Amino acid sequence: MDTMSAANQNTSNTDRANTSLNVPSSSSINPIFADIYPVFGVLICIVGSLGNFSVLVAFLAHRRLRTKLNCFLVSLAFSDFLLTGISVPLELEWYIRSKFIHGVFVCELMYTIHFVALSSSSLNLLAVSIYRYLTIAFPFSMKLVKLVRILMAIAVLWVYSVITALLPLMGWRIYPTSIMFGKICAYSLEPEYALFILFVNWLLPALLVFILYGLIFRIARIHAIKIAKLQVLGEYERIRSPLFKGAKTLGKIAAVYLVCWLPYVIEAILKISRAPIPKIPREVHYTFLLLCYSSSAINPFLYAGLCTDFREVFSKCASKVFSKISLLFQRLAALPRRVVSSLFSDGTGRGSNHNTDHGHHRRNRTRTRSGSSSFQQPTVDTVV
Repeated sequence: MDTMSAANQNTSNTDRANTSLNVPSSSSINPIFADIYPVFGVLICIVGSLGNFSVLVAFLAHRRLRTKLNCFLVSLAFSDFLLTGISVPLELEWYIRSKFIHGVFVCELMYTIHFVALSSSSLNLLAVSIYRYLTIAFPFSMKLVKLVRILMAIAVLWVYSVITALLPLMGWRIYPTSIMFGKICAYSLEPEYALFILFVNWLLPALLVFILYGLIFRIARIHAIKIAKLQVLGEYERIRSPLFKGAKTLGKIAAVYLVCWLPYVIEAILKISRAPIPKIPREVHYTFLLLCYSSSAINPFLYAGLCTDFREVFSKCASKVFSKISLLFQRLAALPRRVVSSLFSDGTGRGSNHNTDHGHHRRNRTRTRSGSSSFQQPTVDTVV
């Protein structure tokens, strides 16, 4: 969502429409880029929706995936699914049609889901980073943490994300949402609220994630030094050893997310704060949007490529799907042959049935003749 344009237009002294998602004119954006942007956007929506939906289905269908750590990853996948399945498609539809064809409810839903996804995704990464740090720093204590507490933490995270996303609808705005000129989704977005979302719900969690992974890799470095010196590893170190590999995997997921979203967030903060910076071209701004949305499409591939349990489940499902598809193609390829053979068999059967009937008829006539020739009329002598 074009957050910075919306917040930049709504000040305490003005009451203007929010045209953050209004389609730029051909004079303000390169025509080639204007055609390429929706293509990549639709591709991101398709890949992101299918990929994150597959993660959710795999988690629900396979019991072995229902671990404490995977609960955070599935929560992140659900956040990405909301973004690529609802918010971004509505924005792309507005961009392609050059007008917003839906009502006020859909307009508010589009913005609200965007803010929910932005907040919940960053907070999910923070939660999974905290969990991974605690499992490495305090392995014995974290073994006592039950799955119910993890689910409660995720629930609190989502409740907070939804409440903060609904703050404009609760009164933190100047005017109610409306559809202006029959084509503009006018969503009142205050600069203070936009800065609150970007700083508190994204920038602060990102900074904490960076600090936590710095602490994790510091512990990993000490662990490696002990191994290099051939010291006898204690019980803590033996438990930590398999956890460092998982920490690297989660670190890669967090790094991809931060790299994808950071340019957009920095641009938004600079524009909202009216910093003296050169005007950013529209092509660059929409590139930043595509980059942050692509994070939702990349995450499922990171789960499948970096997480062993997800990779095994996905490979098994893919092999089953491939076998079913190959079997379907084999049946389709054999269908013409079966049709032709059935036609020929029907013709042959009809001919054979005709010949058989004719043979039976001839045999019956023969039997009749033979029977009539062998039958003799009784004579007077025979009767007497």
